[in-house]
Amino acid sequence: MTRFFSVVIALAFLHPLCGAQGKPVRDQATPPCTVTEGSIFKEARICGKSRVGSLSKPDLIVAGFTIGESTLEQVAKRFPGSHQFRLMKEMEASTGICVKTKAGNAVVFSSGDLAAPRGLDSIFIARAETFERQGADCLEIASLPGGPSTNSGIQLGMEKARLLALLRIPQAKGGSFAVDYATSPDKAPWVSEKSKPSGKGWVAISGAYGGFRYGRLRWVVLYAGLSD
Repeated sequence: MTRFFSVVIALAFLHPLCGAQGKPVRDQATPPCTVTEGSIFKEARICGKSRVGSLSKPDLIVAGFTIGESTLEQVAKRFPGSHQFRLMKEMEASTGICVKTKAGNAVVFSSGDLAAPRGLDSIFIARAETFERQGADCLEIASLPGGPSTNSGIQLGMEKARLLALLRIPQAKGGSFAVDYATSPDKAPWVSEKSKPSGKGWVAISGAYGGFRYGRLRWVVLYAGLSD
């Protein structure tokens, strides 16, 4: 997903998720089926069947940065003074950069690549304190282009029904949701010609997971990646 290109989750069987260079970005040990707001950076998988299809490209763009196209180096350049941190303690854990608004909402841009250019494979959106309690050092900025929201309109506080409709999820029980899509790279709108792999057997994986509070979005992780 970086967490799931990386962000966020496999299937009944665990797909290896890969970064822009085709390198695995997730540990292949079977992770738990759920992630909570208090463990937002932990590896996870969707325990269920992957759906045929893909998230839209606007679902994967925040503040002008696109999962699968932009790099962590570009994020660092846009936000001088930002801090890079390991999402987990493991040596090969994904690296993230956190920025927060004066209102306290924050975004973490993440990559599982170990060497530059480190392609973004996941984006996290939540309250700044959620990330900071788990090791992030969030840089406060005057404003975030487009706000802490995807180009498709996914943002904190949105109604549950609206989010499920955007992600084409029929229903979500309880206070959490997860969806995992898989298709060929040719049919995934977020896979650029430059990053499209050669050869057969590649799968474009994308998805999202997160949680609600009082019927509104509390946190969300978006991810996309290529797997062979």
